[in-house]
Amino acid sequence: MLLDILNPEGAISAQLIHRLNGCALVKHFAVSAVVLSILSASPVLANSACFTPDEAKAAHFRTMVQEFNIAALNCQSTDPQDTSPSIRDRYNTFVTKHGPKLSQNAQAVRSHFSRAGGNLDVWMTKVANADGQAVMMDADYCEHASQKLDKALELQSHELDGYASTAQTNDIYVDECPSKSVPAEKKSGGKTQHHKKAKPATTAQNG
Repeated sequence: MLLDILNPEGAISAQLIHRLNGCALVKHFAVSAVVLSILSASPVLANSACFTPDEAKAAHFRTMVQEFNIAALNCQSTDPQDTSPSIRDRYNTFVTKHGPKLSQNAQAVRSHFSRAGGNLDVWMTKVANADGQAVMMDADYCEHASQKLDKALELQSHELDGYASTAQTNDIYVDECPSKSVPAEKKSGGKTQHHKKAKPATTAQNG
């Protein structure tokens, strides 16, 4: 069941939605409990190496999509007069609109773990678990996820990586590689410039 939630392409199974279509509290518990059960059953693996700048952009996008996914399963309006599209409906629109981008992103994230080591499934489970806990503990989770989803729906696919990099400000599972400082001597072609001190000017003495 959780494999539908963690589908790299971002789709939510209609069967899963139907089975979790209860009150918000029940859905919170169901999603979080399943995530925790899989996490506890997973082998303890070392974290993968840090993400390069391009890999980090892809990872930020992936965690943002996971946030949308959890919100779609757990957040619903309590106002019976609210006729606006639900987060679930808007999320499904997002998946339809950006399907090719989601597939491309999934491959980019896989490539990172193939290069750097670690386990993609364990990483995605940790990300989902963090969101599963946040949706229960953070009173503003649904509102923030909804606002980000609305913004993402306005963007073109090629703009999503940049947006996610600024929107996902607390990605604890995206460890970006530190930028390397360039030594001063390398900036000047490997040669250190030595400057002679100018001699002080002498004043002619009149005898």
